[in-house]
Amino acid sequence: MIEPTLTNSVTSDDPVYFIADAHLGSESLSAERAKADELIALARALRSTCSCLYLVGDIFDFWFEYPYPTRTGHETVLEELASLAGSGTAVHFLGGNHDYWAGRRLAALAGAEIHRRPIEAVHFGRRLFIAHGDGLPEGDVGYRALRLIIRSPLAIAGFSLIPPRAGAAIARWTSGLSEVTEERIDDAVPPMLDFMRSKLSEGFDAVIVGHVHHQLRRDWDEGTGIIVGDWMTQRAVVELGASGFRTLQWTDSELRERKQD
Repeated sequence: MIEPTLTNSVTSDDPVYFIADAHLGSESLSAERAKADELIALARALRSTCSCLYLVGDIFDFWFEYPYPTRTGHETVLEELASLAGSGTAVHFLGGNHDYWAGRRLAALAGAEIHRRPIEAVHFGRRLFIAHGDGLPEGDVGYRALRLIIRSPLAIAGFSLIPPRAGAAIARWTSGLSEVTEERIDDAVPPMLDFMRSKLSEGFDAVIVGHVHHQLRRDWDEGTGIIVGDWMTQRAVVELGASGFRTLQWTDSELRERKQD
């Protein structure tokens, strides 16, 4: 059984928002500028209208916290997130398989609370299980073993000895090995749906995950399953308000309802 960390839930009439899988730093300069600029625009639009923003993993294609200061390359996005947090929005960052190593430095730069495990929260009377989603469905034993290794204190200490530029190059290479394709998405959706239903059976009202790069909502008798979708290509956003969940897309400088498959 996966035990989530309980967060201090926000009591507010303002909606809660979720985004995931921006993979900042993974694409061409023009694509990166567009992703960052639109993420900044979203953060500004959410000021004073958003009680809580959940960044559900892989916001960065690579993030590692060295024991000495390094340039992130994402300063403008981090500054805007910090500004959003300063305006009163609670910002929660869940580490994904690309940015699991986020810690105190990211917390300070983005004004965010950092989570390295799935979290439990309550909003609008709903008990939520929130996680990035990698390694949670049954199967893929090899990946689960690899994840244990690379997240171990020994591996983290060893990687910290590699110069930042070389470490980033290694990260870009390994990221390319896990390129997202339609075939991989199709293969990932069914086991993720099974996982979400298994968590709902534990008493959660909704399960929210990222990782799959496909926005999807399923309503079952036992509750709701949400795959957030990616910011990288879809500019996908999920909203939870008093009336329930909405699957959205940031397009033409505003949030618009997104049709489900």
